[in-house]
Amino acid sequence: MSFFDMNNSSEIFQHEVQRKLGRCILRLQQYERLMKAMVAGMEVKGPLEHLQTVRARQEAGVSDKSLGTLVRLFTSGHLAPATSKREAKPSETSFGGQSADVASASMRFTISMSPERHAQTKEGLAELVALRNDLVHHLIERFDISDEKGCRAATTHLESCYEKIDGHCERLKSWATGLAEDQALMSSFIQTKSFEDALVHGINHDGTVCWPRATIVECLREAETVCRIDGWTSLSAAIALISTENRDQIPRRYGCKTWRQILWKSGLFELRSVTDPTGKRRQTWYRSPTGQR
Repeated sequence: MSFFDMNNSSEIFQHEVQRKLGRCILRLQQYERLMKAMVAGMEVKGPLEHLQTVRARQEAGVSDKSLGTLVRLFTSGHLAPATSKREAKPSETSFGGQSADVASASMRFTISMSPERHAQTKEGLAELVALRNDLVHHLIERFDISDEKGCRAATTHLESCYEKIDGHCERLKSWATGLAEDQALMSSFIQTKSFEDALVHGINHDGTVCWPRATIVECLREAETVCRIDGWTSLSAAIALISTENRDQIPRRYGCKTWRQILWKSGLFELRSVTDPTGKRRQTWYRSPTGQR
């Protein structure tokens, strides 16, 4: 074999190494793109009207993160053993002193698995990061691609690497598919009356009521500002005003039979009964405790 033939043969093997290395790098980039989308979308919290802005900000925040950083964010925040009981941190249950008049939402998605699989998954992801770094920084240190033997060894190694990377990609795609399905269900629920009742009116899905957030309580307090006399408000006057301005706010919607029952069950008002001038009937008056008016 002439020198030209040997040189030409070496170039062919080098091109094959380059092709397979490029295939691995492209697959890794596909993995990173999908991982960025997942990390950015698995937790969103903030004012409802700004959730899209929050999501865009989170996407921008991970756009320049390395695979190692992405994996660390993913495993520490969104991958958990099925038996663990994760407690929310204060920052995850509040919105930084935001006004109670601003409607806010917090959505967090976690992938749960058995403790054994969780440990294996974390180890596998760490190995993927190491594999990526080795391919990008150390391939030609490990393999002498100036000759056929080194090229063949590098080619075999790259084929093995691609299989591992592809397996991780398929697993991540399955997680992403599950996340998308869960987000679609959440989106559908947000459009239901049950969600509106819970978020806007304080009526939970099980029929219980969060009285401090209940719209009917807000209406009673607004009526106080209009109908209050010497610090007390006539319930009859409040009902007449609410029936005019908020007809859908009725006791039955909150599991009560009467307006007086609303006042009593909420525990947010002081009540008193006063006999009317005719002495034939008693009227209910109410007021918010001092400091809440």
